[in-house]
Amino acid sequence: MEKYLLDTNAWIDYFKDHKCVADHIDSLPRQQLCASEITVAELIYGAYNSKNFSKHYQEVQWLQNNIEIYPISDVLNEYGELRFEAKSKGSPIGSFDLLIGATAKHYGFIVVTHNIKDFVKMTGVKIEDWSEPSQHQE
Repeated sequence: MEKYLLDTNAWIDYFKDHKCVADHIDSLPRQQLCASEITVAELIYGAYNSKNFSKHYQEVQWLQNNIEIYPISDVLNEYGELRFEAKSKGSPIGSFDLLIGATAKHYGFIVVTHNIKDFVKMTGVKIEDWSEPSQHQE
């Protein structure tokens, strides 16, 4: 059974009820979905930065109560490897995306993101974009 590590933008699309993303997430058992604690941190920041803190903070709480959240402490080796590889190629990637990618690589998860351009640079990280219908036809 594949497990999907949803990037921050995928969860934002879900909470905004983006049809393609929401339909796909809702069609899967919760056990197949997960998030990095980096995503939780980014969503909390987004809640504080929004005009509707209460609504967005409740979304984060829902995520924490319903979806398995993976810590970054177990994936630090993969982070270092991916960051070094990106630097060596002259193609830097943001640390948060690298930590999410490292989590996926460590556990063998598929990253679900609309940010294909950064994640495709990470060797050994599988990605899917559920924002378009053609990306997740079963």
